[in-house]
Amino acid sequence: MKLLLALSVVLITLSVLAEPSSADSQEPSVKDRFRNIGESIKDAFTKAGEKTKSAFEELHKSDVVKQTSNFFKDTFQKIKDKFTK
Repeated sequence: MKLLLALSVVLITLSVLAEPSSADSQEPSVKDRFRNIGESIKDAFTKAGEKTKSAFEELHKSDVVKQTSNFFKDTFQKIKDKFTK
């Protein structure tokens, strides 16, 4: 039993020593990834918000929307004039 325990401790120690240290690796650790996930989500939502805002601005400035708006204004004014007479 003691031999098995000693061998497992030696194997664990060797596996820890064989791993590359976090200073040597170029990839961020899991801890760093979790730390930066909030910023990543914030950036993604900011970009999505900017794209949505620009799409609505382009839609608001489009000719189709202006023509439709003018059509409804004219039609409403004609109906209003009919009922006031």
